[in-house]
Amino acid sequence: MKRWQYLLFSTALAVLVMTVGTGSYLAIVRQERLEALERAERDAEIYLEQLREAREQLDEAAERLEALEEMLLNLHQMQQIAERSAAPSRSGRVTVATMPLSTPSGFTAARFERVFAGTGLAGLGQAFYGAEKAYGVNAVVLAAICAHESGWGTSKLARDKNNLAGLGAYDDCPGRALTFTTRDDCIFYLARLIADSGSLEEIGAWYASDPRWAEKVAGCMKAISEERR
Repeated sequence: MKRWQYLLFSTALAVLVMTVGTGSYLAIVRQERLEALERAERDAEIYLEQLREAREQLDEAAERLEALEEMLLNLHQMQQIAERSAAPSRSGRVTVATMPLSTPSGFTAARFERVFAGTGLAGLGQAFYGAEKAYGVNAVVLAAICAHESGWGTSKLARDKNNLAGLGAYDDCPGRALTFTTRDDCIFYLARLIADSGSLEEIGAWYASDPRWAEKVAGCMKAISEERR
């Protein structure tokens, strides 16, 4: 091979090697960039998911705050009503005896338990709270009826028949009183029974023979609302 042929061949080979090397390098660079883009996309998706979760948590927190504010307003209203006497006032103000049964109580299960501590009604806070949610009947009314009729859960009917509300216990035949599997069942039955009644006074007209029944239940409502007994 002549010298000029050797130089030409060497130059061509060098160019070929350089071209191959450059191509490999560019391929590596492209691959690295592609992988970087894929990582960036994954990171962006993770970040967006975190943002969505944070937004959902903020929305849930806002809903809980709104529900808490509503509960506190209802509780304040209930306490104001409870401060009034059982009998209707001359000014026409709503009292515990005349307020609509659909008036929200603002009570939680935990609040009921504070009132019921040490009584035969202890452990029933969730039932009263659940009955209000299910039937729209003020839970303090339900609790007061049960407190009055059962002596705060200590009556014979309450002990033997889980009948907290004196249901079916007529004056001339108390033995016909209803029997319930659990005390919770009695509370929910009572809520269904009085759900269509307008007020405690209206219930008193047919629920009991005692003309002061509504007044006595109202007294229990006042004690419950003020967390005393």
